[in-house]
Amino acid sequence: MRAYSVALAPAFALLAACASHPETATRNVTIGAVTPWPATVYIRQDAPPRILAAQFSSSVIHVGEWWSGRVATTSNVAVVELRSPSFSFILHRSAFGQFSFRTRVLAVPSIYRRGFTAALVARGAGLGLTDARGAELVFQ
Repeated sequence: MRAYSVALAPAFALLAACASHPETATRNVTIGAVTPWPATVYIRQDAPPRILAAQFSSSVIHVGEWWSGRVATTSNVAVVELRSPSFSFILHRSAFGQFSFRTRVLAVPSIYRRGFTAALVARGAGLGLTDARGAELVFQ
């Protein structure tokens, strides 16, 4: 039994090191309105993707109410994902470099009614490059 655990330990350590963890940048999401809203910046597909602006309607998410946000990116961003410890979803793309979401929060288990850090992650269309922003949110 000991031989198996010694043989598998390096493999599990390697898998843990390779796990994908979005780096939450120091540039955070704006709560409220960003004005003026930036237009899409057109760049090459192999260039690093960039989040130009990001905003949420509120940092406090109330059960039963609407919550929304939008993100402006460079043209080479294929997907923007909102990630948190308890949920994750893909934002709707309305045009190249323009993403948004609007959701009604219907039910949140009491274990999740607390503060948490969420990350907006923009994934480029090529080479697997990403850009991320962090936001401190609270479920109430």
